[in-house]
Amino acid sequence: MKKIALLMDSWKRSFTYAWPAGILQRIKEKDEDINLYIFNSSGNWSYDEAYNIGEYNIFHLPDLKEFDGIILDLNNIRRRDVREYIVNAAKETGKPVISIANEIDDFYYVGIDNYSAIQNIIEHLYKVHKAETFWFVMGPADNYENSVRAQGLKDYMKENHLAFQDSDFYYESYEYQCGVNGFRSLMETHKCLPDAIICANDNIVVGVCETAAKMGFAAPRDFMVTGFDDFDKASYYSPHITTVSHIREEVGARCVDMLCHIWKGEPVPRFNYTGTRPVYSESCGCEDTDFVDMKEHSKSQIMYGIETDSFEEQMLALEYELMRCNSVSEMTNCIFRCIPSMKCDAMYLVLDEHMNEFKEKQPDCGYAPIEDEKFHTQGYPEKMLVEFAYEDGRLMPQKQVTIERLFPMFDTEESMVDFLFMPIHFRSDTVGYFVIKNAVYLMEKQYLFQVVNALTSAMENLHRKEILEYMNRELSMLYIKDPMTSLYNRVGYQKKAFALFERRKREKRNMIIMYIDMDRLKYINDKFGHEHGDFSIKAIGDAILKYAPQDSIAIRLGGDEFAVIIPKEDVRVAEALAEAICRELRSVQVEKDLPYPLSVSIGYVRTDMSTDKELDDYVREADEMMYQKKVQHKMNRS
Repeated sequence: MKKIALLMDSWKRSFTYAWPAGILQRIKEKDEDINLYIFNSSGNWSYDEAYNIGEYNIFHLPDLKEFDGIILDLNNIRRRDVREYIVNAAKETGKPVISIANEIDDFYYVGIDNYSAIQNIIEHLYKVHKAETFWFVMGPADNYENSVRAQGLKDYMKENHLAFQDSDFYYESYEYQCGVNGFRSLMETHKCLPDAIICANDNIVVGVCETAAKMGFAAPRDFMVTGFDDFDKASYYSPHITTVSHIREEVGARCVDMLCHIWKGEPVPRFNYTGTRPVYSESCGCEDTDFVDMKEHSKSQIMYGIETDSFEEQMLALEYELMRCNSVSEMTNCIFRCIPSMKCDAMYLVLDEHMNEFKEKQPDCGYAPIEDEKFHTQGYPEKMLVEFAYEDGRLMPQKQVTIERLFPMFDTEESMVDFLFMPIHFRSDTVGYFVIKNAVYLMEKQYLFQVVNALTSAMENLHRKEILEYMNRELSMLYIKDPMTSLYNRVGYQKKAFALFERRKREKRNMIIMYIDMDRLKYINDKFGHEHGDFSIKAIGDAILKYAPQDSIAIRLGGDEFAVIIPKEDVRVAEALAEAICRELRSVQVEKDLPYPLSVSIGYVRTDMSTDKELDDYVREADEMMYQKKVQHKMNRS
């Protein structure tokens, strides 16, 4: 079974689904044992750079050496460091690498011949319509396809002795707003219209025409205008737009053909071009050559509006349901209830273990703040949890299975299957990834981004809520716990020990009250310093916590005095505890080579719940018993 990795960045928040669609279609046509693994980010649109970093981290997930072929679509990635990482990681594999619509050293190229296609357009304007002056409203200056188109235009102008200057070119983006800004800027610079305006794509043409109309100009009456890519708007906008048509799915299909030849050891040219076709239409003064079914278009627009309204209602329901969930698994399960169209062959949510860190975490009773979260901003943890798995219409029972790599978890004996991997992150903090099996049809619907974004937002809110609840628990414990020993303090004694005593008294069940006092603390402080005194107090607290029964309440009453409230009636429990504490302290003394004996005096009493005595009465009695032991210790030392 061959594996192909496709690394791609969305067009803002929209999937470029034509590449994977073409790849899968050709795999099925050739009946090849090949599976496609798509690693998709949407890191080029947000003004929050930390968010974009979290998106781009998905490219660190795959070990590209585990794949037989690699396909890269890097045109939408603006960050140079991200592009360089992907290129270097692909080169290091030694596997065949194909770059879509972007020339990269040492890689094969698949895409349209932008240079020749744009020259066909300007040649048509020059020779057929006699245009001699031009403006050029182009896409991003650092975009490969845009730079090739711009160079093709400049070379044609030079070869045909047409005058032009840098101020005739406006570079920005492939969006509508680029046409708006470009027309305004060029008009302000030149003060009069050219014969023709050549735009890098059809989106830009619409922006140019709409802005020109507000100034009293119209195409093709006052100027000719052309686009590129043959989007739907080229056919249905008025005027119909002269453009360049190409079938995007052919790019993916050609990638499969090339890889199959390479795997067989057959020669493949480095540059591989798919077909283009100029479409001359009203915007340059030509008659329409392609039939446009306006009724069918209107029908499709109506149905699109109905589907969009329905999806927005489903998203509102999903966001409401997500707020009510108390776990990530509940959240993921909400997707199927609220978004019926999200039904798929399989879906997985793989998370960093730190996502559950604060859910059941108990306070450490110290005053130190909680540590910074340990989520990765580059790469993924060696081990992760499969928090949620949905396969063949049912939830899988193997919740929170630990995995270390993509394979064998996402391997399959089936062929012609695709897996889509999408990042889950809280801004730059990567918390996991979302996996969908056979997701290309969902990519075409363009629902996935909104769904995953809603899930991620809900997960982040839940995580922050769990942190807040943990901090509240910690603050509550700090109020009743001693920070040095983690035993209860006097406030804890009042709240916890009194409540336990009263409950046992109502039940008429006796208990053991133990009083512990450190021997010779003043001597240790005076002779060896307070750090030794503090160490000794903490060692006693540790010994009490280590051996006291789980249902008991251990208290540091102050200084070097301690109490243990034990809900047992057998005094042998107290005897065993006293012996264990003393043994532990002797062990610490030897292990740390302390220059003084580490010891305590211990007294204990058994309550009689048939009397009117209160807890404080028994604590005083245990204190008196302890004092007698302490006097005995002094006599022994003497």
